[in-house]
Amino acid sequence: MSDPIVVIDSSEIREGKLEELRRALEELAAFVEANEADPIAYNIYFDDDYTRMTVVQIHPSSASMELHMQVAGPIFRRYAELLELSRVDFYGRPSDALLEQMRQKAQLLGNAPVVVNELHAGFMRIGSAERVAAVVPGEGV
Repeated sequence: MSDPIVVIDSSEIREGKLEELRRALEELAAFVEANEADPIAYNIYFDDDYTRMTVVQIHPSSASMELHMQVAGPIFRRYAELLELSRVDFYGRPSDALLEQMRQKAQLLGNAPVVVNELHAGFMRIGSAERVAAVVPGEGV
């Protein structure tokens, strides 16, 4: 089993584009949910003054995120007029192909840095309730 990938990207919302961006993002989230079975999470957040947006994605593998970039990638072009991507952070081990896909997206939306963060310590319990239920019938969340 490959390691999960967490991707957090931050963008500045262009002046006067908030409402158009909100509608476009609702459509994008619905599209991803309907057309991609693997993502564990795909969440979009705005800061308190609605000038900054953050997307948090969790994929079970680099391959899942690569597929996301292929399926949803053509949609990203319309965001160039709505926001400027400021940073992309990877947590996990992205493939070289995925890094190249993200660098192309970053260049398209603002030439943002793409940073891979190395795990130092910790653990992840994604799917642990399912593992417990499989081992101990009637247990789990």
